[in-house]
Amino acid sequence: MRLFEPHESIAYFINSSRKYFMKAYEVISREVNEWFSLSKLSSEDVILEFGGGEGFLTINLSSVSPARFIFIEKNEHMIDLARKNFDEAGISSRVDLILSEVETAPVADESVSFIIARGVIQFTDYRKVFDNILKWLKPGGVAFVGWGLGKNLPDDYTELLKQRKSRKASEKGDKGADKFGLIQLEGYKYLLENYFEKDLDYVKINNMNGFFFEIRKAVFLCR
Repeated sequence: MRLFEPHESIAYFINSSRKYFMKAYEVISREVNEWFSLSKLSSEDVILEFGGGEGFLTINLSSVSPARFIFIEKNEHMIDLARKNFDEAGISSRVDLILSEVETAPVADESVSFIIARGVIQFTDYRKVFDNILKWLKPGGVAFVGWGLGKNLPDDYTELLKQRKSRKASEKGDKGADKFGLIQLEGYKYLLENYFEKDLDYVKINNMNGFFFEIRKAVFLCR
């Protein structure tokens, strides 16, 4: 697939993402399709991705599912790049782009079948994001959000990630693990305390070389 030149303000992030995470988008898309049967959704169903950068996770999912997509991104240069990539992939007619913070994005309640985000939630007010997720999901819908890289990674990709982790640790220490662990603990607690009895069938945390919250909205709500 053709890669477009990013705006200078996002070039470092985009180039790093292309080097280290392109394979992860393929792996995650394949795995979530296997686990949640996204290929069985219809063209009337909606998959939502937020904070998707230049859109490659949505592009990979579009190849396995006939659903429509909502793509939320707060950076205008990122969303312009994603728009070009969706055009290049031939899926523009299936994607509604929203330039917005995910905390304030205008999405209709109970309109989405599946929500996904990778590498984003640690940069958000995750409590507000969880509130939105539970509003946006249809009963029985699933959200899969976190910062993992996939469960079954190819050996060559695993080696590349090890090299990256070693380099980052030597540059500035491994400061991310504590922050991610805190969000994992606090986010899980927040969902259980505020939503488990009335709105959730379940919430669990999946080890995905990193981790993802898996959240299923209850089919029968007891309000």
